[in-house]
Amino acid sequence: MAQKDLNLLISSFAGLGLPQTLVLPVSRTDQVSDVWNRLRDELPPSCDRLLLTTASNRHLSPTSCAPVSTYTTTHNDEFLSLRLSAPLCGGKGGFGSQLRAAGGRMSSRKKRNQGDEDGSSRNLDGRRIRTVTEAKALAEYLAIKPEMEQREKEKRRERWEQIVEMAERREHEIKNGTGGRMDEKWVEDKEESVDMIRNAVQASMQSKNAGGRSVSTSSSVDSAAEESDGSAEKKDNSGSKASTPPSDLDGSDKGKGKEPEKPRTLFGFDEDDEFMSSDSEEE
Repeated sequence: MAQKDLNLLISSFAGLGLPQTLVLPVSRTDQVSDVWNRLRDELPPSCDRLLLTTASNRHLSPTSCAPVSTYTTTHNDEFLSLRLSAPLCGGKGGFGSQLRAAGGRMSSRKKRNQGDEDGSSRNLDGRRIRTVTEAKALAEYLAIKPEMEQREKEKRRERWEQIVEMAERREHEIKNGTGGRMDEKWVEDKEESVDMIRNAVQASMQSKNAGGRSVSTSSSVDSAAEESDGSAEKKDNSGSKASTPPSDLDGSDKGKGKEPEKPRTLFGFDEDDEFMSSDSEEE
C-alpha cells in the first residue's frame, strides 16, 4: 500500500514575503532537515534565526533526522499544522519582583494579625475570644480615661498660664521700656501710624467741607451776578425807551409786525369827563 503525501500547513508572520499560510507537500519519510532546506528556499537569506513548532509546541530542529510523520497525532493524518516564529529576548523579570513584593506584604500582614488567629474561637463560656479581648481593652481604657482627661486639663491649663504670663511680661516691657530696641521701635511705629491715619481723616473731612462751602458760595455769587445783569438790562431797556421818540417806537413796533394798541374811548363819556374836570377847576 502506497503511503500518502503529507501536507504541511505552515503559518508565518508579516515581513517574510510569504503567504499567511504556506502549504508544503512532503513525503511521510522525509526528514525534518529536508523540510528546513525547502523552507529556507522560500525565506529571505537574512532570516536564519527562526523557530518551527507544532500546534502542541513541539520544536522541529533544523538538524533533526527524524521523519516528519513522527509529529502527527495519528498515522492517517494528511495535514500537519506548524508555526513559524522568531525568538524574542526575555524581560528583566518584573512580574517576579511584583510577586515577591506581594508575598512580603502578605507575610507582614500575617505577622501583624497573628494574635487574631484564634479570635473566632469560643471559650468555655461560649463567648468568642475576640469579643472577650475587646471587652478587656475597653475596660482598661475606661479605667485610665479619668486620669488621661485630668492630665490633658493640666497640660491645657499650664499652656494658658504660659500664654498669659508671656502677654503680661510683654506688656510690662512695653510700658516700662525695658525691652529691646525692637519693642521701642514697634511702639513708635504704632504711634506714628495712628497719628498719620488721624491726620489723613481730618484732612479728608476738611477738604469735603471746604468743597461744599465753595459750591454754595459759587452758587450765591452766580445768582447775584444774574440778578445784577437782569437789573442792568431792565435799566438799559427803560433808558432806551425814554430816549427814543414815539415815532421811532412805532416804527420799531411796525418793523416787528406788531401794531400799537390805541386807547379805547366810549362815545359821550370822555367829553363829559373833560367838562366835569373843567368845572371843578373853575370852582
